[in-house]
Amino acid sequence: MDIYTAALFIHLLLFVYWLGGDLGVFTLALALKNQKYSVDQRILLMRLSLTIDMLPRVCMATIAPVGLYLAGTSGLVEYPQWLAVGLWLLALVWISAEAIAFKNHGKPIAIKMYIVTGTIFLLLFLGYTGFGVYSLVNGKPFIAGWLSLKVFLFGLIFLVSILMAVFYAPLEAIFEQMKAEGSTPELEAAVQRQVNRGAFFTILLFLLLATMGFLGLAKPL
Repeated sequence: MDIYTAALFIHLLLFVYWLGGDLGVFTLALALKNQKYSVDQRILLMRLSLTIDMLPRVCMATIAPVGLYLAGTSGLVEYPQWLAVGLWLLALVWISAEAIAFKNHGKPIAIKMYIVTGTIFLLLFLGYTGFGVYSLVNGKPFIAGWLSLKVFLFGLIFLVSILMAVFYAPLEAIFEQMKAEGSTPELEAAVQRQVNRGAFFTILLFLLLATMGFLGLAKPL
């Protein structure tokens, strides 16, 4: 097996485990609405979802530099070596911040790490969507239209991920209040509202991933 084939296989695995892991997280998120579970059980489900979510985060961070190598090797884009190194370093910082936040859940340092990853997401959203649109209009740096569109959609995923976090994040505080004061119709309604809003953007994430997979396979443009 040559390096390109190995990288292509890794790229495929990253996509599969990203989508599969997020499907697991999505299923657990929907279960949080089930009032038949105790508050402690729902908190456990939420913590379990955070554990499972670590794998999609790693895949999300590393799939771009692997994809860049594949595109460059295929002659679809020319890029300076520093860009590849920069993407791998950014992925390392991103994964490290996620790991620190996970290990220190509930502590002040976790909040700081979430700010770091949120900043990275915003920068990548602007960068990938910007390069995607520029390439679609000008035919470079990506010479294939399908790849330009794929890069643009990849950028949108970071915006969608930010919005998912905005709606899912308050759930922990709601459940902690529920644990201290007991379940009330108002708190249950708040859980339903936050999960439903987060679920909307999670489904949008799945659609974006499916479209990217189709573009990479069919290469229609």
